[in-house]
Amino acid sequence: MLTKKNEIIYVGDPMCSWCYGIANELDKLIEEYKEKVTFKTVMGGLRPHTQESMDGETKRMIRHHWEEVYKKSGQPFKYDLLAEETSFIYDTEKPCRAVVVIRNLKPEATFSFYKDVQFAFYAENMDTNVPENYLPLAKKYGVSSEDFLKGFSSEEIRKETYEDFVWAKQVGVTGFPTVIYKDEETLYAVALGYNTFENMKKTIFNIENGIVTT
Repeated sequence: MLTKKNEIIYVGDPMCSWCYGIANELDKLIEEYKEKVTFKTVMGGLRPHTQESMDGETKRMIRHHWEEVYKKSGQPFKYDLLAEETSFIYDTEKPCRAVVVIRNLKPEATFSFYKDVQFAFYAENMDTNVPENYLPLAKKYGVSSEDFLKGFSSEEIRKETYEDFVWAKQVGVTGFPTVIYKDEETLYAVALGYNTFENMKKTIFNIENGIVTT
């Protein structure tokens, strides 16, 4: 039986293109179950602490992924970031940490802010390595620049972000997006990679009725 004691846990990374692709489907899922279960957003850590800029081969690979996500989801993309002359460092820890800041200061805005970061990165090519670039996004939710930057640079937020990454690995998450249904202490896979709202809803129905195993 679905209750508020149960959780739908979304494990993703703002810089995972398929996580961007599934965002609208997750919106539908949240709307469907918002009165029935708790929704939780956990940062997965796709490429945390990368220090080198992308080479040509990596850019071509990423562009291919983005184009596939666009075909599947219709989400908008801008490709200037992947131009030959750019030197972007694809470190996903920083945007994950930015989301964790908001999760602490405005927990109810966590997933909305997460989607804002996705859009800013994919559709507008915002440099996610610059903390100040997140300030307009945070301001939408009433978070001051001072509070955001203080949280972003704090050891507590760094640690909590790392703990998200560790938790995801501990429960067996090997790719993103992953959607998990938690019934008491039992975890069920709802989506492993991109999925539609209807498929996820069907899976949760099966879990509720004892048809799906862990």
